[in-house]
Amino acid sequence: MSLDRILSFAERENYKGYDPYDGLLSPLSRINLPIYRLLFQQFVKRVDEKFRKILLIPKGHNPKGLALFLWTYSLLGDEERAKKVWEILRGYAIKTNGGIAFGYNFPWQSSVFYVPLGTPNVIATSFVVFALNCARKVFGWKIDLGEFLPFYEKTLNVFRDENGYLWMSYTPLDRLRIFNSSVLGALAYLISGGKEETAREIAKTLINYQGEDGRWIYGLDRITMKYVDNIHTAYNLWGLLGIKNILGDDELDEGIRKGYSFYINNLFDKETHLPISKLGKKKFDTHDVAVSIITFKIFGDKNRAKRLEDWALRNLVDENGRVFNGKNDKRVFMRWSVGWLALSLAFKPHFPFT
Repeated sequence: MSLDRILSFAERENYKGYDPYDGLLSPLSRINLPIYRLLFQQFVKRVDEKFRKILLIPKGHNPKGLALFLWTYSLLGDEERAKKVWEILRGYAIKTNGGIAFGYNFPWQSSVFYVPLGTPNVIATSFVVFALNCARKVFGWKIDLGEFLPFYEKTLNVFRDENGYLWMSYTPLDRLRIFNSSVLGALAYLISGGKEETAREIAKTLINYQGEDGRWIYGLDRITMKYVDNIHTAYNLWGLLGIKNILGDDELDEGIRKGYSFYINNLFDKETHLPISKLGKKKFDTHDVAVSIITFKIFGDKNRAKRLEDWALRNLVDENGRVFNGKNDKRVFMRWSVGWLALSLAFKPHFPFT
């Protein structure tokens, strides 16, 4: 089975690997200019693996990637390997205000702000919450997700914008209005035992700022955030559906329906049915494929999920279980390609966040 091969490959590598955004681990990146860091990171994102070796970028454990594997093993009921991954993952926990959180294993520079190594962020932390919540239910693990509450309540910025709508920041260092990180953070916060009203308000923020046709741009604060893409549209849908399922809030239904309709009608090629990374583009990678498979399964769209799964297994996985970044891109990224495709194949046609 292809999933077995993929997981065996990851296990042989001890779940360590390169990441598209690990460029700033190179000693050559250490010039304290945001534009230099951004350009250097973008250069490394596009080059072959051999250049990472030349640039002295080490393979590493990405905590979000480890969460993907933990979640995968939990869905498969493989407790032995789930425990192994959790032992590695918990070693990367960051203590925050009496609780714990997770970040990435590299510093990174966006077009908007710089995040130093060791900074917790809402996406990595929330995926750990989702994975542990699944493990807790499948294996009966006695894990207190309340350990994450101080991060969401005291470390992150939970704030209202000029229109009175509630947001959750991506990191403790920003107050940016980014839709996907805010709503996934709200869902993980709710799963961890957080306040229902906070999650409900953040979900309604997404509904308020949703386009008439169902779209969401990435965020509101910079011109560089005005794009619409596959992955983050899917994340928005996951967050809204999860909060709706927990709270039973029917007021979110229309926004979810419009969002999913926009997603399937605009973020997939009409002829090939393959995902489109960004609106108006043709290109995509394995992360887009995996997230699309999961989204189809979550929404019960079995035929679309099966068709994309079959394409992925024919075009993205070799006989040794390596998962390539694309059909013609033979780079292997442990989080971005291996972890994500493994999780998508393990997903069942239901909503396992809650």
